Amino acid sequence: MALATLYPVLFVVFTSLKSSEEFYGNLWSIPSQFRFDNYVEAFKTARLGEYLGNSVVIAVLSLFTSSILATFAAYSLARLRVPFAGVIVGFLFILQVLPGESMIIPLYVMMSKLELFKVIYVPIVIPYLGWMLPGTIVILWNFFRSIPDELIEAARIDGSSELSTMFRIVFPLAGGAVATCTVFNFGFVWGELMWAQIATLTTERGIPISVGLINFQGQYTTNWTLMSAGMCMVLLPLILLFILLQKYFVQGLTAGAVKG
Repeated sequence: MALATLYPVLFVVFTSLKSSEEFYGNLWSIPSQFRFDNYVEAFKTARLGEYLGNSVVIAVLSLFTSSILATFAAYSLARLRVPFAGVIVGFLFILQVLPGESMIIPLYVMMSKLELFKVIYVPIVIPYLGWMLPGTIVILWNFFRSIPDELIEAARIDGSSELSTMFRIVFPLAGGAVATCTVFNFGFVWGELMWAQIATLTTERGIPISVGLINFQGQYTTNWTLMSAGMCMVLLPLILLFILLQKYFVQGLTAGAVKG
């Protein structure tokens, strides 16, 4: 299973280090000479620097906003007396399992009538928030419910306000759950293609890296070696983020699994 999962990644890495002649000569061979200049050429010829910058801005705006909104919403639904909280969470879960493709057409019509396609980053960030928030709220809601009631009640008895309890007691405990959501959401934002391509059809501004990679594909041919080099540069931030948050990510996978 590990080999089946890792082989496509290794294939892309090996292809990024080949010349075009070597790639077409033998698709499956290991490069006879590592051509690291493919990365330099891909970065220069395809405006990858600009696209990477756009993707970073989109990711930061989306992840920061979704984390703040989802954390407050999940805590309210889990710990405050919100009417029909269970129904709301169930509705959010239904939204999460709906395929994103089913929302593309109404989303495009709404964005077009509001003329948001003329504003840089906004037509991408807002839909991403809509897609990420339901799942993030459900995960954090489940975690907040697992925090012992005695811990929060003790803070309230000591005169701590609800906001103070959130920031001083609950949020420090939520690092693993938030890290888990951040890794999942970053993977979605960084690699999403369908809506990003639709949202940037009529503009050259704010194009993310997932759409920018299409520049390697011409009408009759594709430069696979440079495209593979670009793919490797896209994968690198995902790998680095997972390595940095791996400890909290593993903890967050089981957060809320057992109450108490």
